[in-house]
Amino acid sequence: MTDIFKALTDYNKYFESQLALSGTILGLIVATSTFILQSGFTSFQYSRSMFVKYYVLQSKFIFLSLAYNIFFSIFILYFNFNPNYLFIAHNLFALVFAKHFLDFYSHKGYILTLHSNKYNPHKSGLLRYFRYVKNLGPISNLIIYGSIYFIFFYPLHFNQPFRLNNHQVYMTTVSCLVFSIIVIIKIIPQFFDFSEQEYKSKTKNELIDNVEVDLTKENEILKDLLTKNGRKEFQQHIKTDEFESLFIHMPNNKKEAFFVIDILFLNKNIYEITEAIEKYSYDFFIELSNIHVDINNFVLSYFIKIDTKEKSRNYFVRASRNEIEELKKKHLGQKDFVAQLKNKVIDELFRNI
Repeated sequence: MTDIFKALTDYNKYFESQLALSGTILGLIVATSTFILQSGFTSFQYSRSMFVKYYVLQSKFIFLSLAYNIFFSIFILYFNFNPNYLFIAHNLFALVFAKHFLDFYSHKGYILTLHSNKYNPHKSGLLRYFRYVKNLGPISNLIIYGSIYFIFFYPLHFNQPFRLNNHQVYMTTVSCLVFSIIVIIKIIPQFFDFSEQEYKSKTKNELIDNVEVDLTKENEILKDLLTKNGRKEFQQHIKTDEFESLFIHMPNNKKEAFFVIDILFLNKNIYEITEAIEKYSYDFFIELSNIHVDINNFVLSYFIKIDTKEKSRNYFVRASRNEIEELKKKHLGQKDFVAQLKNKVIDELFRNI
């Protein structure tokens, strides 16, 4: 494989310059990121958490690329590390970088999916993660995976296996520096793109100052994303293994996400009905907690019809995002998860089952 990097006669001089330059750039990016995260989104009314997370994830992999340049320059200049240890450290760094790099692009794909006609039908967290990356398009995917390979794994072809020399570190640090500069140049334009997108999301009334926060737009965004994630019950009555008919309506609500869920059961006993509702509620709350919108309270209001009986039964559960996150940490089953929700009103037919 051809080495496209010119060999140097004085690697020490290069790494001294690289150490100073990377340290300076790292300081600048810390200052820029701090400003954007602390002050840049104060004017945003919609999806603030989604855009803040975008910059947090972006900052992580920029910091890592510059940290590689700083630490490995120090290793070369001041420590006589064995080439095998340098190889191990290099690959550990590469894996950590790749993870945070893909985290960022998965979240970027999530934002793109929300604001486009693309969708993500997967229920598995891992498959959904990579589907969001795939939704960015084939060219972006080639750049994403190609960047990881070229920066960290391409240099490994130019030495004995499981060893890393000065020239290979030089190749990686040059790539990391160029990569970081390109990303940094794009930070400010990206921020103004988000600002424009936020502005277009507002109605004339919402541009008035000192108006009480209205989550109507956030609810629209949430419904759109749930639909793109494969929940067809927002569009039509559907039949599943548990439900003969399932349909969700989201009435206008300015305070929280409110889901009116109409379901029909045929030929199911009370235990099967209760288990199906608990499972659906559990899955729904977990999915809602993983969606990055500025809504922190969710209501599932079931209207349940059983066989041919005219009377509807009610099953009402409300949960905050913090409550869901705390219950997730306990790794509860669906029955115990619903049982520990504090705010619920359940028809007597489904109690103590």
